[in-house]
Amino acid sequence: MGAFGERIAEYGNWRRELTGSVQRYGRWLDDAGLSDPASQARVERIVERLGKERISIAFVAEFSRGKSELINAIFFADRGQRILPSAAGRTTMCPTELMYDRSRPSALRLLPIETRLRDVTVSELREHDPEWREIPIDPADPAGLAGALASVRETIAVDVAQAVLLGMYDEDDPGSAARPDAQGRIEVPRWRHAIVNYPHPLLELGLVVIDTPGLNAIGAEPELTLKLIPGADAVLFVLAADAGVTRSDIEVWREHISASHKSGRFVVLNKIDGLWDGLKDDVQLQLEIAQQVGSVAHALDLPNDRIYPVSAQKALVARVNRDPLLLKRSRMSDLEYALGRELVPQQREIAREHVSREFEALHSQVCATLGARRRAAVEQLFELGGLRGKNRSVMDHMAARIRRERDEFDRSLRQLQGLRAVLARHARTLGETMGGESLKRQLRQAREAMRSSSFSSGLRSGMNALIAAVHADFERASQLVDEAATLMSAMYRSFSAEHGLSLGNPALYSMRRFHAELERIDQLQRRQFGAITLATTSQQALMRRFFESVAARLRELGETADREIQAWLRTVMSPIETQVREHQAQLKRRLDAVRRVLEANDSLESRIDEIERQRADVEQRIALAGEFALQVREMLVETTGVAELAAD
Repeated sequence: MGAFGERIAEYGNWRRELTGSVQRYGRWLDDAGLSDPASQARVERIVERLGKERISIAFVAEFSRGKSELINAIFFADRGQRILPSAAGRTTMCPTELMYDRSRPSALRLLPIETRLRDVTVSELREHDPEWREIPIDPADPAGLAGALASVRETIAVDVAQAVLLGMYDEDDPGSAARPDAQGRIEVPRWRHAIVNYPHPLLELGLVVIDTPGLNAIGAEPELTLKLIPGADAVLFVLAADAGVTRSDIEVWREHISASHKSGRFVVLNKIDGLWDGLKDDVQLQLEIAQQVGSVAHALDLPNDRIYPVSAQKALVARVNRDPLLLKRSRMSDLEYALGRELVPQQREIAREHVSREFEALHSQVCATLGARRRAAVEQLFELGGLRGKNRSVMDHMAARIRRERDEFDRSLRQLQGLRAVLARHARTLGETMGGESLKRQLRQAREAMRSSSFSSGLRSGMNALIAAVHADFERASQLVDEAATLMSAMYRSFSAEHGLSLGNPALYSMRRFHAELERIDQLQRRQFGAITLATTSQQALMRRFFESVAARLRELGETADREIQAWLRTVMSPIETQVREHQAQLKRRLDAVRRVLEANDSLESRIDEIERQRADVEQRIALAGEFALQVREMLVETTGVAELAAD
C-alpha cells in the first residue's frame, strides 16, 4: 500500500473511532433519560454521514494516455497483476466506477448501451437491477476480477442511424474518429456504464475510483459532465509525456475539468519511461522531463508543482516484482504523497466540520437541559429553605405564585403553537416548491417546448426557461427559510427573556451551495447549447440526453434541499420544545412540593433532602456528559487542543 493508501486507511480508522464515540454518547443519553426523537435523529444523522463518507477520484483523459494503468499501479498492485484492462489503443470503453457497498454482492454490473435510446439517465437506472447485466466476482480470485473487467472493452457493431441516436457518431463532424466500415456499420461500446462492487481494502474504507473513457464518450454521456466529474473530490487529468498537451487534451481540460474544479486538480504526465534512453544520462533525462512539465504547466495555466511526471506501467511492474529502485524511478510515490497530503486532509476537514456542527448542537441542547434542571433544583432548594419556620399563609402565597407562573407559561405556549402552525405551512410550501408538482410542471413544459423545436434557438429557450423557473423556486425557498429563521429567533428571545430558558440563537440554514450548483449547471448548458447552430439528428439525440440529465440533476438538487430543509425545521424547533417540556415539568414539581408540604404528606426537610439528591444527580450527569462529549471532541480536534476542551 502506497502513501496515499496509508492516508486513506488512517482516515477510515478515524471515521470508525469517531463513529464509536458518537454512538457511546447516544447510548449514554438513552441510559440517562436525556434522549428524545430529535436527539436520536441527530445521532443517527452523524453516524449515517460518517458511514457514507466517500472520497471519490475521477481519472480523466483522452484514450491511450494510461488512465487504467495508473489506477492499477496506485490501487491494485497488491493483487499481483493488472486488474483493469490496459493495452495499446482504447481499453475503457464506458465510464467505470470502482467502489464497495456492503449491502450488495461482489460483482461487476454493466448497463447496456441501448438504454441511451430511452433518454433515461444512469442515475435513474442505478438501482433498477433488471436493466443491468451482473457478473459475480470472487474477491479471492484476482484473475477472475481481471477477466470480468475485460468486459468494459467490449464493443458491438450497429448501423449508422442507430449510432447517431446513441450519440456515438456525428456524420457532420469531420474530426470524428468513428467511421462506417464496408458494410455501413459503426463500432460502438457495448456498455453504457460499469459499476464494480469489490471489497478492496481502500474501497471498503469509502474510496470511489471513476475511470472515464475518452473525449467522445465524455461528450456523449452528459451525466459525466453534470455529476460524476464535477462531483469528484479530486480529478487526475492524465497526459502522455511523449505527446504533451494535444488539442483534444485541451478540450477535455477546458470543457470538463478547469470549468468545474478549482481545487483538487492533479495533472499526471504519464509514460515518462518513453523518454528513458540508454544514450542519455540521468541529468539529460531529468532536464527533458522538466521541460515537458514546464510546457504542460504553461498550456494548462498551472504552476509547475501541479504537474506530476510518472510511469504508471513501471510503477506497477516495480510493485508486483518488489523492485524499490524501479519504483523510485517511476516517481509514482511523489503523486501518491501529494494525493494523500492534499485530498485526505481536505475530506477529513469536511467530515470534521459537519460532525462538529451537528454534535455541538446536540451537546449544547443536552447541557441546556441539564443546566435547567440544576438551576431549577437550586431555586427550589432556596424556595423551600425560605419556608422554614414560616406559617401556612406564606406557603399558600408561594403556591399561588407558582400557579400564576404556570398560567403565564401556558399562555406563552399558545404563541409556540402558532409558530408550529406557521412552520408547518412553510414546510408544505417548501415540499411543493422543491420536490413536488412545481418542478414536474416545469420539466414537462420545457420538454414539450424543446421537442417541438428543431432549431437551436428553441432548444436554448426551453433550457433557459427551465433553469430560470428552478432558480425562482430556489429563491422562494430561500425566502421561506429566512422567514422561518426570523420567527424562530424572535421566539427564542421571547422565551429566554420571559421564562429564563437558555436557548441562545437558533441554528441557521443556507441554500448558498444549491444556488452555486444551479449556476454551474446553467453555465454548462449555455456552453452546450450555445455551440449549436442547427440541430442535426445526432445533436438532437445528444440534447435530449443532456436535457434528461439536467432534469435528473435538478430533481436530485430539489429533493436534497427539501430533505435538508425539512430536517432543519425539525431540528430548529427541538431546543425550544425540549426546554419547554423541561420547564413545564419543573413548574409541576415545584407546585407539587409545596402542595405536599401544605397537606402534611411530606415534611419540609424530607422534601429538601430529596431535591438535594436530585441536584447531586444532575451534577453527576453534567460531569458524565462532559466526559462523553470530550471523547467525541478529542476525535474532532488536533491532539494539541484536546486539553482545552476538558472544561465545559
